[in-house]
Amino acid sequence: MSTKYEVKTSNKLGRYLVAAKDLRAGERILSDQPFVLGPNSDTSLVCFNCYLPLISKFVVCKNCGIAPICPGDGCPEQFAKWHSRQECDFFRNLKLNKGTSPMTMVQNVGSLLVLRALLKQNDSPQEWKVFSELESHLDRRRDSSVWEYYDNTVKFIQSLGLLENGQNQELVQQICAAIDVNSFEVRGPPIPAIGCAEVLRGVYLQAALLAHDCVANTHMSINDNNVLVCHASTDIKKGEPIYYNYTDALKGTAIRQQHLMIGKYFKCTCSRCSDVTEMGTYMSSAVCPACKTGYMSQHGELWVCHSCKNETEHSVVGHKVQCCSDKLEVINKKDEKELEEYIRYVSLVLAPNHYLLLDAKQRLAGVLRDIINREPRPTKKVMRRKMELCKEMLPVLETLSPGICRIKAITLYELHATIVQLAKKLFDAREITGADFLDELLCAEKHLKHALEMLVIEPGNSPEGELCAKALEEYRALKLTIAKVMDSVHAEGKVYKIEDVTEEEALHPEID
Repeated sequence: MSTKYEVKTSNKLGRYLVAAKDLRAGERILSDQPFVLGPNSDTSLVCFNCYLPLISKFVVCKNCGIAPICPGDGCPEQFAKWHSRQECDFFRNLKLNKGTSPMTMVQNVGSLLVLRALLKQNDSPQEWKVFSELESHLDRRRDSSVWEYYDNTVKFIQSLGLLENGQNQELVQQICAAIDVNSFEVRGPPIPAIGCAEVLRGVYLQAALLAHDCVANTHMSINDNNVLVCHASTDIKKGEPIYYNYTDALKGTAIRQQHLMIGKYFKCTCSRCSDVTEMGTYMSSAVCPACKTGYMSQHGELWVCHSCKNETEHSVVGHKVQCCSDKLEVINKKDEKELEEYIRYVSLVLAPNHYLLLDAKQRLAGVLRDIINREPRPTKKVMRRKMELCKEMLPVLETLSPGICRIKAITLYELHATIVQLAKKLFDAREITGADFLDELLCAEKHLKHALEMLVIEPGNSPEGELCAKALEEYRALKLTIAKVMDSVHAEGKVYKIEDVTEEEALHPEID
């Protein structure tokens, strides 16, 4: 049993985890290997051994003769292998006794995860017992469209002879339900030189017991070895529940509630969901048409202004919000002008931190980043706009995802990078003094250090881990630059010269 958490039970949360001792932000709470991991039900064809996408061709396993696997030199060594000896023997018997063909497996690749979970019943009986006790909400799914959707999986499993020993078809539906309700998205292995990958699903038996809250106190990551690691994102007191956010923190309450009800079968009543202002961010609010300065939030069939108390029918405000949502769906989200025009347009209707506006601002910041990195001489206007967008995002992220947060870390990194680039451009043009240049660099250092404090817990082989390594190099470079500028500024009687610190030296020095 872990010394950091213990399992509790309540009528509201079922089985859930609480801190067994005081946990500090950044402290590892648990590390979990997948009970089972595999492709989604709507997946394209993947290798049964390493889960690489099989785009044009495949070969079959030489031992069983029916499992599709990577052609040529076979599966890359660095990827985990999932076609076990026991499974291979089972498949070989299927071919010998039932005449199962490779095409049967190809056509039912979306049922592979369920099959592998079912085979655990004999291969790993203790883990299977824990898995079978996970919440499945089976009664809620019965006779629904999702129950019907998995009929093909039931028929496939039945065709393999796995339900002949008194086990009924409901067992397969229960497995499907337990996977749907408790699985985590896992980044599949990317095709070398192309980078595309399938999104996989993994069931982690410890992490599956984490309760949900829309303002979580944990940070989750899954490395390339498919190990799930959970850290405390904020300080957690002994006895407090350990929460993970099952939804997207940057979506409004109605969308989060819908996601939870459809996928997890419960209505969230956390403090954020119970607050129409969403903790003062007004992420689902609209501009009041009466006073023009207040924000309206929905109360049943009415929208009420928090400032002037004006009431407007939902049919009126809801229609405007829906129009803003529809507009975002159709614009070119990689076009700077279209995004700017959208932001100007919907800002007349939506509160500044509305989730639709934040989505557009995030996308625009990404477009501007690409312009800055691509253009040999990006304009000051573009740089300042990107910094403005980052600064608008950060307070919202701090409120809704306090402590360690992946998106916040990336935003801080992007903000620091543009501050350095703009400050260097202004200093080169003699538009700011050496002292002002130093102030900007110190500000950038503060943001980069904060980003590193969050990125450091990311797996080294993940995109965020790679960003952490890059950020660390840039932090060392920035410290050197700051030291040189500080010496120049403080040197008595010396005028700071631009050529003292070249751009290449400032941003990419050689590190011993």
